Amino acid sequence: MSEDAIEDVDRILQLEATQLSRQREVDRVLSLSVLDPFEILQVPHTCTASDIKVAYRNKSRLIHPDKTAHAQARDAFERLKRAETELMDDDKRKSILTMMQEARRELTAEWRKEDGGEESEAFKRAVVAKYKAIMVDIEWRKRQKLKNELAAEGAASAREEQMAKERRKRKEEERAWEDSRDQRVSSWRDFQAGAKKSKRDGQSKRDGQSKKAKLAAAATATAKAKKL
Repeated sequence: MSEDAIEDVDRILQLEATQLSRQREVDRVLSLSVLDPFEILQVPHTCTASDIKVAYRNKSRLIHPDKTAHAQARDAFERLKRAETELMDDDKRKSILTMMQEARRELTAEWRKEDGGEESEAFKRAVVAKYKAIMVDIEWRKRQKLKNELAAEGAASAREEQMAKERRKRKEEERAWEDSRDQRVSSWRDFQAGAKKSKRDGQSKRDGQSKKAKLAAAATATAKAKKL
């Protein structure tokens, strides 16, 4: 085999090895929890800003979507970027370390010395697991609180909407009452006029009946006088 052919084979093997490394790194990042940015970047808790930048730069070269054919490379790259952003944020990094310290404190009391003590890898893994459990619980509580707040807001909104509907209904009823006022006045006047006419008709009828009665009485009296 010629030297050129050997070089081509070496180049192909190198490319394949590089692609394999890229895919393995993507799989590694995706297998980790986003709650532990230290593990994603593979930097110690005592890392400096320079350590974080170097680790991010080296790993981003490996798993950047433009450099690997892995179907989930973009997801892994976004996790990597998130980890770098969180660790470069002093407040966020301090919060993460505080929660990890809390996890360590809770485990210290129950950890057995025969398991290797606090410096063992088993204890460190237990601390990370405890930290994740704490963060999951905190996140769950936040979501429950948000859910309850949204439910309360929804109930308040529903009450406000009902009150608004009632106000609109009252206004419509008042408007309809005002619009029908002329009709009511006219109806009342017609009723009053009818009542007066009925009263006059009744009085005329009574007067006629009284007159007839008087005439009848007079006729009866005249007839009696003639007989005498």
